[in-house]
Amino acid sequence: MTARVQVRFMPSGATAWVVAGETVLSAARSAGVPISASCAGRATCGECAIRVLEGELSTIEAVEVSGLTRAPAGVRLACQARVEGAVTVRPLISLGTRTSSPKVDGASELTAGVDLGTTSVSAVVVDPVTGREIGQATVPNGQASWGADVLSRLSAALAGEGTALRDAAERSVTSALDAAAPGALARISRLVVAGNTAMSALLAGADVSGLATHPFVVPGYIAGLHDGSHLVAGLAPGARIDLVPALASFVGGDVLAGLIATGIKPGGRHPVMLVDMGTNAEVVLASREQLFVASAAAGPAFEGGGLMCGGPAVEGAVSSVRVAADGTIELDTIGNAPALWFSGAGLVSALAVLRASGHIDATGLLDGAGPFESRFSRDSNGVLGVDLGEGEACLRLTQLDVRALQLAKAAVRTAIEMVLDRAAIESSALEVLHVAGAFGGALKTKELVSLGVVPRQARDAVRSAGNTAQAGAVALALDDGLWDEARSLLERVTPVDLASHPEFNRILMEAVSLESFSA
Repeated sequence: MTARVQVRFMPSGATAWVVAGETVLSAARSAGVPISASCAGRATCGECAIRVLEGELSTIEAVEVSGLTRAPAGVRLACQARVEGAVTVRPLISLGTRTSSPKVDGASELTAGVDLGTTSVSAVVVDPVTGREIGQATVPNGQASWGADVLSRLSAALAGEGTALRDAAERSVTSALDAAAPGALARISRLVVAGNTAMSALLAGADVSGLATHPFVVPGYIAGLHDGSHLVAGLAPGARIDLVPALASFVGGDVLAGLIATGIKPGGRHPVMLVDMGTNAEVVLASREQLFVASAAAGPAFEGGGLMCGGPAVEGAVSSVRVAADGTIELDTIGNAPALWFSGAGLVSALAVLRASGHIDATGLLDGAGPFESRFSRDSNGVLGVDLGEGEACLRLTQLDVRALQLAKAAVRTAIEMVLDRAAIESSALEVLHVAGAFGGALKTKELVSLGVVPRQARDAVRSAGNTAQAGAVALALDDGLWDEARSLLERVTPVDLASHPEFNRILMEAVSLESFSA
């Protein structure tokens, strides 16, 4: 069974979810994107030429090579290039324009997938017949007022706030769905929600006491949402709702959905790893025989939470920081909108720039001396910080922010090393190391390696996978056959307890350093 994959067409942003192996031209038809192909897809006219902006397509075959003689250099033919994973392309010849705003006309029933994160909630709504994406949206998780991390939410639930947390989660999911397809909530007849174990359990109103103490038992949240749920009431009558089951106590359904999205499973010739970088960082290693899984409390820094100028990855959030040829700092933002704050990816990028410029040493200590000295200052409490933007936008990175990012980075790297050690596999042996998360697609391999987030020995294997939890939720919602594959993965899991490892403290301390190291 093959999961659906996301094909996005720029500049409109129109998107289709298609079965891997379909041509880009077929995906364009599903998305309603008109691509010129006067030869009807025979690879003779060269008019359907596209450029790949993100991701990769199938290997070029002889028929396409022949057709490309009439196309510009460095492009592919949409009629021949096949989709293997999430990809973003731009047609060279445009036959018209299309709005990227949600458009629900024509679909009587809709399907949706939701990534229920600790910091934010992301939803995608799709026409299940054509695979055309209606819209997607990300909203803050309304549980934030009970704390930024999983443990704070669990403590609140055990203190009697469970119902309030459940209602907040339902409102967040409803808000995300409504933002993705305004006015179409009552037409959603199929919904799959993938979240970490705690978030899914709180949404279902399940007893989470087993997650609060050792041996950390997975709550029985798979029974679904409670009777009288406001979320259920807002969907189509009789709507099917599934919560993706957890792989282990703190390795949730979001990771299982990620495995479905990426096609990771035991039995391959070479080991493959998935690293989901969020508030609760999770690592999965697929060997020939089993899945080794682990989780680490990274905190909300990677999702822009808990920092002076961090925020969710929405339009206007800074996604990348770089130094221009003239020595000035340039910021890239989501949607090319005016800068508002740093997304998690933007913060990691800023850290890498300051480290490369000599303003942060390997221990994480900020130093104002250097090329951007004029941007440094201390606040009223004496905390050193650097302003990376102009105007009224909040674009300041402080010493306290650096420390929070270091701890998040250390948690992820330690989990990677412990899982590799438990499986007796060297990082250099990894065929692919998928870096996932709501901001995973915006991270650059060079930054991840230079800061020591991932092992230097695996640098050639690193792939930015984007929000695999969301992609997997959509795939499971569109294709019931994938649930058998998901259930089979549950039977191959070997949990890795990080804290009990004899080298845990040593590796954690080394991982705090902002440079690559050998464990």
